[in-house]
Parts: sequence; C-alpha cells; structure tokens
Amino acid sequence: MDTLYRLQSVFRNVFDDPTLKITKETSTASFPEWDSVAMVQIVLGTEVEFGIRFTTDAVASIRSVADIARLVENHAGNE
Repeated sequence: MDTLYRLQSVFRNVFDDPTLKITKETSTASFPEWDSVAMVQIVLGTEVEFGIRFTTDAVASIRSVADIARLVENHAGNE
C-alpha cells in the first residue's frame, strides 16, 4: 500500500476527520491543527501503522508529511 495513503489514514484518525486529504506538502506551518499534541499522536499512529520506531532526533526533524514519508521509507530500506 502507498505510504501517503497509509499516512492519510493516520492523520484522519488523529484529527477525527474522515474526509481529511493530505499531500506531501502538508506541513505544520500550513495546518494549524498540527500542534505538539497532534505531533505525538501522529508519530505514535505512524509507528503503529508501519510497525517501526522513530528516534527522538527523527521526530524533531518532522515539519511536513514529506518528512514523515521519508523517515518511513528510509526505515523500510534499512530493514
């Protein structure tokens, strides 16, 4: 399944919005609801969805959906 599609499911669950559409350009700057609490929920939801764990440094680098997708894809490539 496509990474962005799976991430969209995570975002829809976190923000309780079944119609939410994200793109790789969706960022903390362009999406005001994406605050620090939402970030924790997004990270935890992504870890569960993909069966991975992010380092603290990796989480600190997240500013957009593209950043999360890159981390997920890099993690998959290292296994």
